[in-house]
Amino acid sequence: MKGNPEERAVQLGEYITETGATVRSAAKAFGISKSTVHTDIQKVAGVFLSKNTIFLLGGAAI
Repeated sequence: MKGNPEERAVQLGEYITETGATVRSAAKAFGISKSTVHTDIQKVAGVFLSKNTIFLLGGAAI
């Protein structure tokens, strides 16, 4: 999936939270690399990823 990283980050976030997908499986579903998943979400949402868990700023984990 090519396109706008901001839009893709929102779609990735929704997909991961709704399905419980890992970064690896989300990347496969979207046709992008794991690095792109990390980069898109970090740039747009201000989060960091560690061991396939998304942590929001403030410590909440998704």
